[in-house]
Amino acid sequence: MIAVNTSFRLAPWADALFAMDEPWWALHIKEVRDVFRGDLCSSSQHVKRHGVRSLGTMGRGWEPYGNSGAGAVSLAAFAGAARVLLLGYDCKNGPGGKVHWHGNHPRGLGNAGSMPKWPAQFAKLARAVAGVEVINCTRDTALTAFPRGELGECLA
Repeated sequence: MIAVNTSFRLAPWADALFAMDEPWWALHIKEVRDVFRGDLCSSSQHVKRHGVRSLGTMGRGWEPYGNSGAGAVSLAAFAGAARVLLLGYDCKNGPGGKVHWHGNHPRGLGNAGSMPKWPAQFAKLARAVAGVEVINCTRDTALTAFPRGELGECLA
């Protein structure tokens, strides 16, 4: 399993944690190191100073696709996953304009300002990982690039 950004708090047992932005790593690296034991990965070259593995040089076949969620799916496919289940990929503003399940990031960090670009980024990703079964098990989602599924059924 690959956790994305702040979801390391929900899945500290995941195999890897993927986050794109160096400022996010700078803010969270201490807490990540305290609770997370998996591989730390990013598409940024600037994360090396935090001891995070930069995937920017992984080579042909891996691309972050512009957002951390898509980058994590790309990483799973590149690593050989045959099936990927998406959780928390709502890709829309929530109640009260909330853009993250955990509330807005503090000043200096992005708050999903590129969300309008995500449909095209996920559509491009879907074409690139066509040989991988990707199922969106998010309960309430605007993401249409992948087929939908119910988590319990997909895990059965």
